[in-house]
Order: sequence, then structure tokens, then C-alpha cells
Amino acid sequence: MQSKPSGMAIRSHLGHLLLAIMRRRGRATASLVAAGLCLLLGAPSALAEVIGGDQLALPGRQVNLGPGAQPLPEIWADEWILADATTGAVLAAKNSHAQRPPASTLKTLTAVTLLPRLPLDQEYEATWKDSRATGARVGLITGKSYRVEDLFYGLFLRSGNDAAEALARANGGIQLTVTQMNEMARQLQALDTVAKTPSGLDRPGQRSSAYDLALFARAGLQIPAFAEFARTKVHDFPSSGGGTYPIYNQNRLLMRGYKGAIGVKTGFTTDAGRTFVGAATRRGITLIFVGMGIRDWSADAAAQALTWGFKNHDKVTPIGVLVDPISTEPSVAADPAASAADLAQVRAISDEQLATAGLVVPSVVGEPSIGLIILLGLLVMATVIVGERSRRRRRAAR
Repeated sequence: MQSKPSGMAIRSHLGHLLLAIMRRRGRATASLVAAGLCLLLGAPSALAEVIGGDQLALPGRQVNLGPGAQPLPEIWADEWILADATTGAVLAAKNSHAQRPPASTLKTLTAVTLLPRLPLDQEYEATWKDSRATGARVGLITGKSYRVEDLFYGLFLRSGNDAAEALARANGGIQLTVTQMNEMARQLQALDTVAKTPSGLDRPGQRSSAYDLALFARAGLQIPAFAEFARTKVHDFPSSGGGTYPIYNQNRLLMRGYKGAIGVKTGFTTDAGRTFVGAATRRGITLIFVGMGIRDWSADAAAQALTWGFKNHDKVTPIGVLVDPISTEPSVAADPAASAADLAQVRAISDEQLATAGLVVPSVVGEPSIGLIILLGLLVMATVIVGERSRRRRRAAR
């Protein structure tokens, strides 16, 4: 099977193409082509395949009702998704790839990233910065030693930002942890997500989507410790003097006894509004609901969606799928013919010749789709035709 051209290869071809156009038609024509390419390549979502299925990119509520299926209930949230945690089938959704601040639901990504890296029995001494974390806190005391396991309980139950920062520092630092979180997001194919904090506190540029948060929840529920933390209602947290005090889960879906509820995470900030990741298991089926921009009680919105999902699970055709993680092994199809000399040549074209010519080749995001290649071809053909007509008019004028 012939592999698709890589982003680097496409960029190289575009660089050579622009230089050729400049030599034959002038810098102005080449700059016009470059601008068109920037517009095309700057909107990959319109041209590339949508992660999870094309129907997930359609606006508004999406569901494929079959015979006997009940209509979707009104779910008061700007974006949401309902999916089967086992099969990955997406039963229904609304604007599930729309990007917005995730608030504390981003802690699901923090946990998925750090649980494989931090032994639960590891001890960590809380710092002054931990104890002064902004927002919700579980109550870490400067200089007190905590087990990583207790910090995770503080992360899940009380949504403690102090616990999130402490776990990040136990892992080697906040910046390192954020870098690893973004690497984990890419591995899970959560391409709508950019993490800037381990806590989910609002930061410029930090974003996620209902779809991505469902990916994090699905991956997390496959980790026994994650599943345990998510479904725990109360935990005795260490206090000063060797004592403990109870901390309670803020997930009302779980605490109010919704049948089969197993977590997962609540969230709220000024920029994000109410966000929520909920999950429940009935009759061997586990469903995940994620809501963002919720304009109702989060637990009520989740309960409506989950109840409908359990009743209609086998009566709808999935509108998409929660994709599986990508392999961490090097891809054999990742342009194996590209040698160091090839890459050096591409860099030389991009950084020297094109800069001298005043041209910029846009970076290619992901693999080019057939639609993108067709559009590029049409753009080049149109440019050549316009240039040829202009040349003929000049000849006629003489």
C-alpha cells in the first residue's frame, strides 16, 4: 500500500513550487499562491478527516435514532458527548470538538499522565507554593509529608489545586508535568487539548473539548487506581499532628446515588463555566458523559444523558467513535526515505531561499487529505491560467 506523503515532504514540494512560480511569473504571483496556501492549510479541520468521525464535526445535536429509540432529552450544555467506554461508540453529541477552557476536568489528564509515573506509596513534602495554590484546596500543610495516594484522593474528591501542584512537583516540576500532559494528549489523539496547568485553572490558550475529556476518562477508567479514586465518596485525609479529617467527593451524580455511578470529575471556573465528566455502569455497559458550558446542575444534565443512553444503547447507530491511543513506537510509514540530507535540503529551502524571496510556506498539520491535494492543485492551475492570460494581454497591448 502506498503511504501518504508526510507533512515535511508536502512542505518541500510546496517550497520548490513557489520558487518555480516566482522565477517564471514573479514574486507577486508567488506571494499570492503562498497566501492562498496559508488560508487552506490554516484550516485543517475543514479539510482533514475529523478525529472520531465526520458527523462529530457537524453543528448542533447529533444522533442516529433507530426503530423504537426515544428522542434525545434536552441537555442544557453548550457542548457534550455520550459514549460507550468499552467499545468507544459515540451514541450522541453536541459540538463535541468545540474547544473551550476545561476547568478541573483537566485533572483527568493530569491523573492519566502521572499515575504511571508516581508510586502511590511515595512520600512528598509539601512546599509553601503547594499550600498557597490558587482556588480550591484540600489543605496541604507546608513541610508536612504526604503519600502520593493521599494527594490523588485530594485531587479527585476535593479537586484540590494544591494537590495537583504537589503531584506535579513530586513528578519533577510543573513545567515538566505540563509537557508530559500534552504529550499524553497527543498519544490519546486528543488533538483539541492544550494543557497549561496541572490543575485546570484558567490560563490563556488552555483548552480542551468534550470529545477529548471523554478520551481522558476512558483511558483513566482502565487504570485501577484512577477508577478507585474516581468512585470514592469519602476519604480520611492526613491533618496536622498525625490525625485525619474526612474529605468528600464533590460529584453529586455519585454522592446522590445515581444507579451505577462510578465518578469521574467535576469542574468550574469563571471562563469555563460548569464542566463535568460522569460515568456509570449498568448491565455490563459503562457510559461516559462529558458536558462543557453546562447551564443546569451538572449532575442533572449527566443523569438525563446517561439514563437515555442506557435505555437506547442498542437502538441507535453510533455517530462516531472514541479513537484508540496511537502507538508510541516509531511509525514505519513515517517517510522512511527521508534522510538527513533530505531534511537539510528542506530546511535550506524553507529558511534561506524562501526567506530571501520573501515567501512563507505554511506548515502542514497532520497528513494531507485528498481534498487538500485537489484544492492545492486547483489553486496552482488557476494561478497559471491567470498568469498566462495576463501575459497574452500584455502581448496584445504591444
